[in-house]
Amino acid sequence: MNSSGQKRDKIFCLVYTIEQGHSKIPNIRETWGPKCDGFMVGSNKTDVSIGAVHILHEGPESYGNIWQKVRSMWSYIYDNYYEKYDWFHIGGDDLFLIVENLRYYLESEEIRTAANGGIFLPDGHESNKQTPLLLGRRFAYQGDMNEIFDSGGSGYTMNKASLKLLVTQGFPNYFPHRVTFSEDTMVAKLLKKEDILPYDTKDDSGGERYMPFLPGHHYSYRLPSDPSKDWYAKYSINIKEGLDHCAPQSVAFHYVKGEMMKRLFALAYGLCPKR
Repeated sequence: MNSSGQKRDKIFCLVYTIEQGHSKIPNIRETWGPKCDGFMVGSNKTDVSIGAVHILHEGPESYGNIWQKVRSMWSYIYDNYYEKYDWFHIGGDDLFLIVENLRYYLESEEIRTAANGGIFLPDGHESNKQTPLLLGRRFAYQGDMNEIFDSGGSGYTMNKASLKLLVTQGFPNYFPHRVTFSEDTMVAKLLKKEDILPYDTKDDSGGERYMPFLPGHHYSYRLPSDPSKDWYAKYSINIKEGLDHCAPQSVAFHYVKGEMMKRLFALAYGLCPKR
């Protein structure tokens, strides 16, 4: 893509945290953060040194009110960055993103076609009306396939059309004062009311691209004989086990804390010393 001279898609990465979590941000800024075209931290205190912005929102600054915080964060991004970027990815301060894989996926024929309403026009005459896309790790809430959402753990990715729809149509009209921690299900609910469902982001072999846990968890996890007794098995949609679970070009992992952020970055990018 670089050598072809074609325009590369620009990705804005957004991380949410609180002041007590600011110590986690340097690990992100020293690993995958700079690979994004734009990067910002939404917090309850501004700290220019880590790119943190105090985002005002309705209600208390608490885990149980994350929905209101994320509403305000997306609104802030729409007001300030909508025109400058093509894609927007949000996640928590324990998110690990492989930006090159994300960009490769977003620039793929599959996603370009999906964003053009299912029509592939490689001649540059794509539709001016972009189809809203919500990308991430799909879960079925309580196993209900009519209530599919993208897990907030590994974060989710929106194109410009989806962001605009969410902020200008979703937020003013649906659940404006709801108090809940479940911001990921709320985003899916709002977009569903506008007939937008989470896109299936598995690769051609059924491997997942967005992971809600660490690589080791997905490598060792096996489905229980009774899926109803395990929330992950109940919520998951046709997952594979072992090495087949994660796509070779995985995009994101979750629960990456402390020095694990740098360790995983070194492993992913081949930076470990070779004996």
